[in-house]
Order: sequence, then C-alpha cells, then structure tokens
Amino acid sequence: MTFADFRARIPAINSWLLAGVFFMIPVTVAPAYWLTALILVLWLIEGRLGQKLRALAAEPLVWAFVAYFAVFALSLLWSDDLSWGRRLLGRQYLFLLFPLYLSVAQRGHFARYVSAFLLSVTMCELLTFYNWAQLHVWPELPDGIRVDKGADDTAPFVDRILYAPALALAGYLSAHRLLFELTSLRARMPYVALFAATVFNLLISGGRAGLVGFLALLTMLAFQRLVRRPMLAAGVAAALVGGIVFGGYYGNDYFRLRMDRAFDEVVRYEELPKASVSQRIVYAANAWRVFAEHPLIGVGLGDTREAYREMNARHTPKWKPAWNPHNHYLYVLTAVGALGAVALAAVLLLPWLLDAPPDGRERVRRALPLLFIVICLFESYLMRSNTTLMFVLFTAASWCGVRGRPA
Repeated sequence: MTFADFRARIPAINSWLLAGVFFMIPVTVAPAYWLTALILVLWLIEGRLGQKLRALAAEPLVWAFVAYFAVFALSLLWSDDLSWGRRLLGRQYLFLLFPLYLSVAQRGHFARYVSAFLLSVTMCELLTFYNWAQLHVWPELPDGIRVDKGADDTAPFVDRILYAPALALAGYLSAHRLLFELTSLRARMPYVALFAATVFNLLISGGRAGLVGFLALLTMLAFQRLVRRPMLAAGVAAALVGGIVFGGYYGNDYFRLRMDRAFDEVVRYEELPKASVSQRIVYAANAWRVFAEHPLIGVGLGDTREAYREMNARHTPKWKPAWNPHNHYLYVLTAVGALGAVALAAVLLLPWLLDAPPDGRERVRRALPLLFIVICLFESYLMRSNTTLMFVLFTAASWCGVRGRPA
C-alpha cells in the first residue's frame, strides 16, 4: 500500500474510530480522548486542511460551540482564582472537539455511530441487571462490575447522574429505530427488548433527571410518529408516560422510595439540610442571588466556588456550600452572566432554528437538544464529561453533511 492509498483510506478509518468514541459514552471517557487524539493525527495526515477548514467555517454550529467555550475562557480575565477557573475550564474542552468530530463524521455512517452507542448501553444494562440482582435478589452472588459511588448504584462504570441520561437517549434511539427505520418483525424484536430493558434500567438506576428527560423524549417521539394527528399523539404520550411512572412507582420499591423521598424533601427542604433535593433547592436559590448581583458577565468561572460559599454563609449557613448549583443554567449565569446565557442558548436552540433536509436524522436533531434542555434543569450536564461527550458527538453526527441555514 502506498502512502497515497493510506491517506485515501483515512476517512473510513476515522469513521470507525469515531464509532469507538461513541461506544465510550456510558463507559469511561479516558479511552475516548486517546481515540480522539488518533483521529486528529490521521485527520492532519489526510491533508486538504484548507478545504476542511473552509467547510467547518461555513457551519453555524461550529461557531456556536467554539463561542460557548470562548466565553468561559474569557471569564478568567475577571476571575481571581485562576487555579479553580482553569480546572472548571478543563470540563469544557470537549466543545473544542466538535469541529473535528463534525469533519470526521460521515452522514452515511450515522446508523453505525448509533449502533456503537446502543451496543455499549446494552452491555452496561446487562451488567446493571446483574448488579441489581446481586443487591436485591441473590446477595450470595459474587460482586459484579459496579461503580464505586453509592451503596445503591447499580450502574457498572458511571454513577446514576451520568448513567441515566445515556439511558434516556438510548431508549429514544431504540424506539426511533422501531418506529421509523425497521419493517420486519425479526429486525424489530431486539430493539423491543432493548427498549424494555432501558425503561427498566431507568427505573432501577435512581437517576431522576434522566428519567424526566426520557419521558420528555417519549412525548416528543409520540408527536413525531403521529405528526398529523396531534390529539392522538397527546393521548399516546400521556398513556406511555403515565404507564411508566405508575408502573414504576407501584412495581419497584427502589423507584417508589426515590420518588417519595424527593417529594418529602421538596415539601420539608428547610428541615433537611443534608438531603439531596433540599440541597439543590438551596443551591439554586443562592446561585440566583449570585447572578442577581453580577447579571451581565457573572463572577468569572474561577470565582464561582467562592461566590457560592459567601452567599451560602449569608443566607443558608446550615447547608454545606456547593461548588456547583446542580443546574446548568444557573451555573452559566453565575459564571458568565447574560453573556453566557446567549452562548448557551445558541448551543441548545440553534439546532431547532437551522433548516435541514429530511434525511432520516431530522428527528434526532430535535430530540438531542430537548433532552439536554430538560436535564440541565437538574444538573450541570454540559460540564460533565460523559454527558458533554454525548451531546457533542451526537450533535456532530446528526448534523454532518448538512449546511444549516436559518429557517
């Protein structure tokens, strides 16, 4: 094989490597970084850099993702604690990889990327089932592969905060294949099983944000499938959401315990300074106070921790201070103010405003931002490695080869 032949094969090689990055989403991101580094080296060796850079410069989403990172980097100029600021900025570097992923992804290989992700989720679900059985049914079984975060976590590699959003997207994608891509019963049956297993995993995972995000996606899916019959779609969505919630509540003790506990903590949050939901209510209130005092450009990424601590000491001294308000909107507002809000709105809403042809990916392009719009109410998910990687990768894969224009 000549060097020219090797360079000609690089796009195909990089597409397979990119599928490997998708596989890492619910597992661990460390190998994803190594795979990405290899993709970058091959991308450079392939050449045609001017052509590729011009193509990327024509993509509105590239500018939105880079600008989002740049706003946080710029905020270090008005931050006193640069060490903490650089540490938090490191959680945003994945946004800078979006142009590379967009350039490498191939629109004809979208099914491959989805399959790699679903295969990884399936593996995690099988391990989760074993962990759940070992914890609740057959405690005499040997310990399985289980994340060391909490005594009741059943996920194998990441805790429920990161695991449940991946399950939510996997549930949507498996149902999407059932409804829009597959026709034969034989081809559909594995995805019926995967969808059912994913719903059960969501109920036993304890990840409440992921479950809420999944229910939002399920509602969207009903309207996507019954686009010409909105009343029927609303009824189907209500039946599905109600069936999952009530079935989970009355059929699973752990799910019922988590739901009852959440309700109790909302009602009595002032009496429960160590409870999870109570802390989130207080964190949100204090973060909003920080933003109200610094509305335009925030306190700067590096000074968020100290600003939260000071506001906590002033208003809620019984609570342990937070370094993260567990709400991505408030995280952005406190760090970079209204400037950051504009950047975040571009990242989340631009996929809704750009026009694109119906190529089989159009429904996923709308579903992904909806998932993050919902779950970011409950956690700073676009500064968490696994979920940020999921958002960046699927946005790149669903928009590659499409030159968006404002609708």
